[in-house]
Amino acid sequence: MEVKLDHISILKEALWSGDFGLRRSASLSPIYIQRFRGERTKVSFGYHRFWEFVCVISGEGKLMLEGKGDLPLADSRIFLLPPGTSHAEYSEHKAEVVWVGCKGSVFSGFPEDKVLYTTYPDLAGKFLELWKLSCRGYGHIGMELDGRCLDILGCFQRLLKEGEIHPDQNIVEKAVNYINEHFADDIDISVLAQKFNCSEGHFYRLFKKRIGLTPVSYISKVRMQNAAQWLMRSDLKISQISNLVGYHDQFYFSRIFRKTAGLSPKEYRDKRNDDKLIVPDKLK
Repeated sequence: MEVKLDHISILKEALWSGDFGLRRSASLSPIYIQRFRGERTKVSFGYHRFWEFVCVISGEGKLMLEGKGDLPLADSRIFLLPPGTSHAEYSEHKAEVVWVGCKGSVFSGFPEDKVLYTTYPDLAGKFLELWKLSCRGYGHIGMELDGRCLDILGCFQRLLKEGEIHPDQNIVEKAVNYINEHFADDIDISVLAQKFNCSEGHFYRLFKKRIGLTPVSYISKVRMQNAAQWLMRSDLKISQISNLVGYHDQFYFSRIFRKTAGLSPKEYRDKRNDDKLIVPDKLK
């Protein structure tokens, strides 16, 4: 049975109006965004004519697919259902779910006979933020809604390729985020490993396997990338930039930069107005 949407549930077209002739994105746009918290024991099968995300914020149960069996509901699990998929969610305990109905040309490459799913807390958080924005219900937020849906789909597709996020992978992602925010600090790898409840050796192995670089090499890469930006876009002294990226010895910084970029910091800066400057792969 096709599930008809109550007119109250549908996102108003006025959300996409504005002074610049804005309109829904043809690539990806949400039709409705809903949130539910509670038990779901009285359910019946139904389908939509559009793509639907089912994001389980918390709880457990099963996603019943008519004629195709069941898939388990779990915390932070996100499903993508193709149009025409007859389904129902069942949970004897309290569950929190966000549904997002979408349409757009980006789905043309997705299989229409298979339910895709992945599990990742950060992605579930994006659904909550999308729902909060949609609750505003007024103003020209349509483009923001489209953009956040595209962000969600991009993250979802990446996670499908990478596979289910294992706790060890989550450790590495948190470590990468920490390094990107604190690259200017003195980062002790053993302390960083302890921060994520790992031995130093285990942390090194996880990081190298996931990122392709050792933690020390990754820290150096992030520092050099930021140094290159300051050299290109500011008139700060090289000694100042050295300190800003975590090197208190300017000569050591210059040596590392030359090894990475093939140019000294001064030579790199001198070429900033040179259209022929080729940014080394290690700085990308």
